[in-house]
Amino acid sequence: MSMNKLTSILSLGRIKFLCYSPILYTLGAAIATFQNEKFNILYFILGQITVWITHMMTHFYNEYYDLDTDSLNENPSPWTGGSRILPQGILSSQTSMRLAIITTILSLGFSLLMPSFSTRIICWVSLILSWGYSAPPLALSRKGLGELDTAIVLNILTPLLGFVLQNDSPNLERVKIFLLVILPLSIIEYIRMMVMNVADIKCDAAVGKETLSVKIGMDKTVKIHAAGMVIAYLSLALAYQYSEVPLVVILLILSTAPLGFLTTLWVYKYWQDSQKFFPVPFWASTHNALAALSALLGFIISQPLEKLFSPLTQIQAFPIYLYLAVFLYFYFKSRRSYSPNSVEVENQKIQSL
Repeated sequence: MSMNKLTSILSLGRIKFLCYSPILYTLGAAIATFQNEKFNILYFILGQITVWITHMMTHFYNEYYDLDTDSLNENPSPWTGGSRILPQGILSSQTSMRLAIITTILSLGFSLLMPSFSTRIICWVSLILSWGYSAPPLALSRKGLGELDTAIVLNILTPLLGFVLQNDSPNLERVKIFLLVILPLSIIEYIRMMVMNVADIKCDAAVGKETLSVKIGMDKTVKIHAAGMVIAYLSLALAYQYSEVPLVVILLILSTAPLGFLTTLWVYKYWQDSQKFFPVPFWASTHNALAALSALLGFIISQPLEKLFSPLTQIQAFPIYLYLAVFLYFYFKSRRSYSPNSVEVENQKIQSL
């Protein structure tokens, strides 16, 4: 396989988005083990590989089934409108489907290696919902349910897998901590997906793809986005009042609120102006990731001091290093590529990995 073809396949698989799922997966593992619980590195690696394969599988199916809307998109960005690999004819749609099938088989195979029935069930439900995001007969992204589907898979099932792999019989308090930390992050993911779909709303509507924004209209979309942002941060009061979530975790998540509310303001002000709205999905995605990273960092630094610099702690911190590297790359790249006038040049160079 040539390097150009491999690069195109990785671009088709939207590998930059694969820096998100490790954050949530590791967060689940960190919640399960942050009070001196034993950390199983082999289970952790097995789960992370499974999550990555399932995540990339979702992209291959999405590229195949969204070819109609992506082909109409005249204003794609590195974060919306697909990878551009299929519309430009760099790879065939059949290649995307073959890769989707291969990763489906791999995901199913790895799920069978899971150590318990509960972890296998989590993997199977994630697999079905990930496949069903784009693929018929579910095709949830075309029925106004793609946003919810993404939040369930990425922000509930993915951290749940990391959690259960490390602690298959958690006590009630640990479960409560998990739920109250995941709640605001899931809401933020849901409204972030609304922002991503707003960017593609015209071409989605043209082909009959009914994302939530297409289905309910932009007036309601803007209101739901704003309400969701407020509710997400207000829900942190529940974590403070009714569980033993470390205070540093709550404060770190809360520290991302300014960017969240800036994103809300931009959605409100710019949704009718495609040029001004162009960078908003990037910042919505950044806010979403930083909220989860903040929670993960909070649990890492809540560990006993003697464990803070241990190899296992550094493994838990890996998603932070990975995301920061990806963010810095795309941030500096954005100085020349996050404008509608430069997208075509960037696409032809296949820079939107």
